[in-house]
Amino acid sequence: MNKRGGMPRQSSVIMKVFILLGLVAIAAGAPNAAKLLKNPRSTPLSRGGGKIVGGEDAYYGEFPHQIMLLRGGPDGSLMCGGSLISDTWVVTAAHCCDGQSASRLGVAVGSHNLYSDDEDQENIQVSQVVMHEDYDDWNILNDICLLKLESAATMGSHVGTINLPSANEEYDEGTMCTVTGWGTTTEGGSLARVLQKVDVPVVSDDNCRDSYGADSIADSMICAGLDQGGKDSCQGDSGGPFMCGNQLSGVVSWGYGCAEAGYPGVYTQTSYFVDWINSHGF
Repeated sequence: MNKRGGMPRQSSVIMKVFILLGLVAIAAGAPNAAKLLKNPRSTPLSRGGGKIVGGEDAYYGEFPHQIMLLRGGPDGSLMCGGSLISDTWVVTAAHCCDGQSASRLGVAVGSHNLYSDDEDQENIQVSQVVMHEDYDDWNILNDICLLKLESAATMGSHVGTINLPSANEEYDEGTMCTVTGWGTTTEGGSLARVLQKVDVPVVSDDNCRDSYGADSIADSMICAGLDQGGKDSCQGDSGGPFMCGNQLSGVVSWGYGCAEAGYPGVYTQTSYFVDWINSHGF
């Protein structure tokens, strides 16, 4: 399983998931079990960041809630993506927060260009990390994390928030959704210089389980991608937004490879965590 962003415990996580997914795939009769044993699923983070594959440039301010999670504090470098849900709270993936302290993290809001500051960009220190207490780095369950900012982001035409879905809201197969991030545009390639976007259709849980094995896809995950591959999130996109309409429908979590045929991207389904988010002061 590839987590989609540089994990502190990369080797151990990949090895654990490698063993798990292979056994689960065989037990569940997944059609690609042998392939998964050779090539474990991973998050974009464990592949060195993440990427949008088959996408195109967004325009500045098109996704004003998109943030860069910076390793090393406000002057650090891109580690993951995330979404601004209020002027002081960000949603990202738990695997981006795992092993990290608030003092080592910063957030860039109003950013568009990866290698230069933008007109309304602010880099803000993280003051609190709230990782889901039941996050499991073995099977990437409950892959969601809240970050509280030390100071409020300044709202404007290039900085804004995104709405949460209704609790337990579901999405029909084929619903077109959008993923954004600065991740690489080909697996193993360089990071995108400007924010990328790509549209991908929702894949039903049943069909996603056919790809990964029955026990690998929880109800609290949502899958999306093309049967033929070619469009996906990848390295550098971990924690970033998956949007079905004007809401934060998911969080970039994991997948097999990047844009591989027959293996949709897997996202944390935000609607299953609305109550959890609200319970932490948002």
